[in-house]
Amino acid sequence: MVFAKKILLFLLITTPFSLFAAKLREVAVLDIPGPPGFETLAFAKGFLVIAHDGASTVEIYDPTKRRLVAEISNIVSPRGVVSDDASGKVYIADAGANVIDVVNSSNWQVEDQIRLTNAPGNLLLIPGTTNLVASNPYARSLTLVSREINREMQVVDIAGRPGLMAFDPIRNAVLVSLEDQNEIVSYPASLEANAKPLHTIRLNASQPTSIILNPTARALFVSVRFAVLSVDADSGQELSRVPVAGGTDRLWLDSQDQVLYAAASDGTVTSIKVNGRQLTYDSELKTDVKGHTLAFDPIHKLIYVPGGREGKSKMVILKESGAIPVLDEVKTAQVTKSY
Repeated sequence: MVFAKKILLFLLITTPFSLFAAKLREVAVLDIPGPPGFETLAFAKGFLVIAHDGASTVEIYDPTKRRLVAEISNIVSPRGVVSDDASGKVYIADAGANVIDVVNSSNWQVEDQIRLTNAPGNLLLIPGTTNLVASNPYARSLTLVSREINREMQVVDIAGRPGLMAFDPIRNAVLVSLEDQNEIVSYPASLEANAKPLHTIRLNASQPTSIILNPTARALFVSVRFAVLSVDADSGQELSRVPVAGGTDRLWLDSQDQVLYAAASDGTVTSIKVNGRQLTYDSELKTDVKGHTLAFDPIHKLIYVPGGREGKSKMVILKESGAIPVLDEVKTAQVTKSY
């Protein structure tokens, strides 16, 4: 018994603390064709749609087969991606051509293009309508688009550089972060001409980017320069804050397990526990790639982090593990292209 305790004590002393404390671990590192540079990730009918800005392509990845199954080329600068599974359409913002590509998610072919006045950044579908909203970072505006007739309907000046967006069903409003104003503003979802903000939240933090709204708790989760905040969506009061790596600008919420994942430009991924309106630091892992975006797969419980390493495109796949030593060897594989 004494000998066993000595062995346990020896292991506790000699084993790096991170092996016990870290709950995120790498399970695979996959090669992706083309130079690095990735923007939005989105799921469409169970497939991962990857906006590969560095290669002017959009890759379609099958999480079950663990391979690329299609590639959409001739997209100058893909940025925002949203999917409407009900209609079988995927919308891709091409900032290099001032268009939104309309893609059929059954065959991954571009069926139409929506011409825009400005270069689009991120996209947001308005629930219960056939409209979507595109942010225009360079033009400091938002564009309302009709998906019914695939046409630009309205451009609204918002006097700030828009980041990511969220929909507020209570106010029937579009929430958008203004990176250069340190604000979250909401506009009517109809985005009429000369629309004025319904509500403005002034943050005690700089460079807000990604935002996620929990409409039931009325909590707004916001990534800022060195933290992730929980803010009361109505009063604007800061409820809690979790320090994270600098350059964190993408969030993804696992609504089932109430875990918020944050990605930073240096490849650091942070997991944050959500307890109603409160955020608590859980763990973090600095991956082997440098990128600033991620996606969480709720079916396979995997986290996908594309980025670059030594000038080559990679995608790190992460998984939550228990607070126990993780001794598995990280597997590296070449992504098989079947298209």
